[in-house]
Amino acid sequence: MSEIGGLIALKRALALKKALVKSLEKELESWRQRKARGDGHAKRPPRPCGLTVHTCVGCPFSCLYCYIEELGFPRGRAHPYALSGSEWTYAILMNPRFLPGVWGTYLAFGSVCEPLHGDCTGKTLEYLHEVGEKLGNLCQLSTKSSVSDEVVKNLARLKGVQVNVLVTVITLRHHRALEPSAPSPEDRFDTLRKLRREGVPAFLFLRPLIPGLVEDELEDLMNEAKRAGAMGVVIGGLRVSERILRRLKTMGLNTHIIEEKLLKEVGGRRLIDVPSSNLKKKAIEIAEEVGLMPLRSACCATTFSYMLKTGKRLPCAGLCFTSQLCYEKCPVKCKEHLPPVDKEDVKEALNLLLGKRPDKIEIEEFRIVAHLKADKVNKTVETLFNTAFRRRLYLKLH
Repeated sequence: MSEIGGLIALKRALALKKALVKSLEKELESWRQRKARGDGHAKRPPRPCGLTVHTCVGCPFSCLYCYIEELGFPRGRAHPYALSGSEWTYAILMNPRFLPGVWGTYLAFGSVCEPLHGDCTGKTLEYLHEVGEKLGNLCQLSTKSSVSDEVVKNLARLKGVQVNVLVTVITLRHHRALEPSAPSPEDRFDTLRKLRREGVPAFLFLRPLIPGLVEDELEDLMNEAKRAGAMGVVIGGLRVSERILRRLKTMGLNTHIIEEKLLKEVGGRRLIDVPSSNLKKKAIEIAEEVGLMPLRSACCATTFSYMLKTGKRLPCAGLCFTSQLCYEKCPVKCKEHLPPVDKEDVKEALNLLLGKRPDKIEIEEFRIVAHLKADKVNKTVETLFNTAFRRRLYLKLH
C-alpha cells in the first residue's frame, strides 16, 4: 500500500504551498512577484508527464520533426529563461493546478527546450536546486545533449529532489539529416552511460517514432541503449504540422506513409498526432526481447525510478493506469498501490477545495463522482484532487 496519498497528501501539499508563498513574498520585491505571476509557469495546466518547466527559450538543435515553432518558441537557437530560481518557484506556486511534494505534481524539464545545452544547464540546475530545497516534487528531464562529467555529477549530488533523465535517440542511420545540429547518437549514449555510472536513473527516449524511417533500426537502437545502461525505454508517437511534413519531405522521407495514417487534414501550424499503434507494439516487443522495460508514458519512468531509489511504490500522477497506456508488466503496479479512500475523505477534500460538501459520492476503482448543488465550479479542483488521490474526479452539478 502507498504511504499516504489522498486527503493527507492534499492537506500537506496545500499547507506547504501556503507557507512557501508567504516566505517568498517576504523575499521577493513586488515587481518580481508580478513578473512571476504573469509567467507561463504560473498558468499552464500539467500534462500527463507533469507540469512542463522551461529553463531556456528555444532549442539549438533544429531537428526536422520539432514542433516548438508551432508552440511559439524559436527553433535553432536558445537562451536561458528569464526567471531567477526564487521567481520561478513563486511562479510555480502561483499555478492553481500545482501541488508541491512527492505526492504532488510531477515536473517535466525539456518539453520545448534543451535543458542540458551549455547555455541553459546552469538555469536547469538552479531550478532543480529550488525543487530540492523547497518543493520536493519528482522531476523528469529529457535531453539530446552531450553532457560533461561535471554536469552529471551535479545532477547526482542534488539533495531533496529525485530526477530521472530521458535521453532521446530515435535513429542511428538518419540522424545527420533529421537532427542536423544535435550531438551524434554515440555522444548521447555516452551521456546515458555517464548518468547510470553516477547512479542517476536514465532511460532511452524513443520519441517520436517516425513511420517509414525507424522500423529497421529498432533492434539496433535498443541494443545500444541496453549496453549503455538504460533502465528502460519510453516510447512515444509523432506529431506533425504542415511545416513539419514539408521538412521531412526535404530529407527524402516518404511522407505518404505518415499522411495515410492521419485522421485529420494537416494545415497551417495545427499539430496532429500520427496514429502509430502497430509501430509502438513492435517497439515494445523488441524492447522486451533485448531486456529493456518498455513504457508508454513518460510519467511511468518517474514512478519506476522513485520505486528503485526508495523501495516505495507511488502511483503515477499522470493516471496512465486508468487508460491503455500502462505497461502491464511494470513492477510499480500502480493499480495495486492506490491510496485508500472513503466517502468522508472525499467530502472533506472537496470542502477544503470548494468550501462546500457534495450531496452524494460514488466511488469506483479509478473514478469518483461527486454530486454538488452549484451552478458552476472551478475545474482546477478536479486537477488537484486527481493528483492527491490518484483517481479521476468528476463533478456533477445540479
